Amino acid sequence: MPATIAHAAALPAFGHAELGSDASAPNRSNNLRACVGWHGRCITHSREHKMNPLTKTRTQGTTERRTLKVSSSRMALILCLELTLLSVAWAQTPESATTTAPLLTLDEAVGMATGTNRDIHISKIEIIKAQETVAQVKTNYLPKLDANVLAGAPLQPLNFRVPAGSFGTYPATGPIPATDSNIHSPVRFGAFVNASAAQPLTQLFKVNLAVKQARLGIDLAKEGVRAQSQDTVRQVKEAYYQVAELQAQVASARAAVRSLNELSTLTERRLAEETVLLSESLTVRAKLKQQRYQLLTAEDAFELQKQNLNRLLGRELRTPFSVEMLPFGELVEWDLDTARKQALEQRPELRGARIQTKIAELEVRREHAKYIPDVSFQVSYLGFQNVNFLPQSAGTAGFQLQWQPFDWGYKKHRIAELKGTTEQKATTERDLEQRVLLDVEEKFRKLGEARILLDALTDQREAEQTRLGEVTNRYNQKAALLSDLSQQQTAVSQAEAQYQQALAGFWTARANFEKAIGME
Repeated sequence: MPATIAHAAALPAFGHAELGSDASAPNRSNNLRACVGWHGRCITHSREHKMNPLTKTRTQGTTERRTLKVSSSRMALILCLELTLLSVAWAQTPESATTTAPLLTLDEAVGMATGTNRDIHISKIEIIKAQETVAQVKTNYLPKLDANVLAGAPLQPLNFRVPAGSFGTYPATGPIPATDSNIHSPVRFGAFVNASAAQPLTQLFKVNLAVKQARLGIDLAKEGVRAQSQDTVRQVKEAYYQVAELQAQVASARAAVRSLNELSTLTERRLAEETVLLSESLTVRAKLKQQRYQLLTAEDAFELQKQNLNRLLGRELRTPFSVEMLPFGELVEWDLDTARKQALEQRPELRGARIQTKIAELEVRREHAKYIPDVSFQVSYLGFQNVNFLPQSAGTAGFQLQWQPFDWGYKKHRIAELKGTTEQKATTERDLEQRVLLDVEEKFRKLGEARILLDALTDQREAEQTRLGEVTNRYNQKAALLSDLSQQQTAVSQAEAQYQQALAGFWTARANFEKAIGME
């Protein structure tokens, strides 16, 4: 018996495995210690039942038979306790596990999310839209082609009067025409055609500024994708750690239910033999129902968190998988100054703010460029189809000037407005730099605190497990009370739960720090 309990207390304290197979080592140790506590309580009450004062009034032979019966029951309980401990430990070992859900590692989850996450896909579309905007602005480098056609019939005939001598007076012929002439064009279907091609000249400078501004839009969209990717990776890591923690809780709760089922069956049989009290049997039943409720709540939370992780991965919500918690191993040491420098260079929101400032500055330059007249080289065509007296076609080539020298101060006020916007962007950028540095400082310190806390709780967990073995041995040697053993089992369970929370908190703090410094 002592050897079995010592073995249960010495089980490894950490190691998450797949759900439905082997539970984590701390959960295995907690379940075994729970079995020790409940079986120990039954043994104690059996001893108390044996020492009931009513038995002293019986005959000596009856007392001896009763003592022998109770002693046999105690030995049977001890044997059942050992078998229960061994069966629970064997049932939770990796060798006996049957894996039904594929293992999803953290690296696989992150890689999958960066390729299939819907939010990232939406942000990538912004890059495509920005590229199309650049291509759209570049078309202003090319000539502008315009064509207007008016086809129809006049509402009344067209009459043209040509006065005498309109085409000149010559010595040989006299005035042409010699007399006033009337030219009649009847009501019939005709067409008026006007077409032109204009190549911008001075506008090319304005177009160049617009192209630069549009290209900055591409850079801004790329920073948006980086920001969304980093935020998605952080969410995936946090969800992964939560799934791992819940997976361990579910496995621990299932093992506890199995052990309490066995204990309940044993207690009912001993109750029928009158070797345990009715209150003990009812207590075991209540504990079993409470443990089943805890298992149900843990499974519900586990399934919901798994579906949330599947959503982040861009998969079907009910896609089965299992996870593993990363152990606390060697870490890359970060210097605060180095982290601050990298954050200023790599944080996507800060780089995006700098791009926004450049875009605002280019908008001011574009507004200044409107003072330059628009000069274009233009070729035009004008045609009149099926109209008497008018020429069939006419063409021109030359330079076209468009300019608005007086706008009543519109451009001046517009430039002042854009300069104010530029100043706002620059101020926002400087403030964002300070907030980024503050965020790095906070996340750096949180990571250090989480690491120190994890170190402390690791030692506390080992100490509580060692103390449980010592109390268990003293209890078996009747040098400790059952309440001491139960209290120590509770302390071990609390220490294990705190350790798991601290481990998940540490990895979450690390993910937040990596996002704070802009790590890809």
